[in-house]
Amino acid sequence: MKQEQVKKHFAKQADEYEKLMVKLVPHYLEQHQIIYNLLPEVDKSYRVLDLGCGNGILSELVFQKLPNSFVVGFDLTENMLNAFKKKLSDHSGKFELKLGDFRTDSIGKGYDIIMAGLTLHHLTWEEREKMYQSLYTALNTGGLFLARDIIIDEDQTVMKKHYSYWKKFMKSQGEDPEFWYSKHIEKDHPMTLTDHFAWLRKAGFSKVACQWRLYNFAITTAEK
Repeated sequence: MKQEQVKKHFAKQADEYEKLMVKLVPHYLEQHQIIYNLLPEVDKSYRVLDLGCGNGILSELVFQKLPNSFVVGFDLTENMLNAFKKKLSDHSGKFELKLGDFRTDSIGKGYDIIMAGLTLHHLTWEEREKMYQSLYTALNTGGLFLARDIIIDEDQTVMKKHYSYWKKFMKSQGEDPEFWYSKHIEKDHPMTLTDHFAWLRKAGFSKVACQWRLYNFAITTAEK
């Protein structure tokens, strides 16, 4: 799917994004607690990039645990940024919103934490490898990269089973699994954890780790 199609796709979802994700992503809300726990324990004035921020779901976790932080919310659509502004209105003055395409536009630098929630799978594998280099450059020394994303298993048989489990989950939530699977195949480029970690290390990251995984979804971390 071309980037303009991706933009239109998410612009339409802005208002109902969280409700939809609960129906499409197994244990979506439970993942938030894991991400919250992976954030630093000591509160200070962290500078945080929420890449593909959507309506501010992950940024909200940052402000809950690290209230002295400043967040840069970066997204492809104006609708999502407006939803972010509305959702996090109580934290006005502690975030900045940037509209852009992170494949081609600058994401800035000087961040202590970079978060990417269900975002990077929209990149082709070639674009993903280059993005990891950009993320590494954008982080301060000692910084944390935290990602929640769609993955595929290295084994084709296991990968097919994971997709079947995912479809059963969506059906149990009242969604059309074949519709959403076709959208996924059309616009997404999921990768294996093996390649994910290899490219992170190639970019310079250390202490790469899978912190949670279920079917074709995972939460990973890496440090600079």
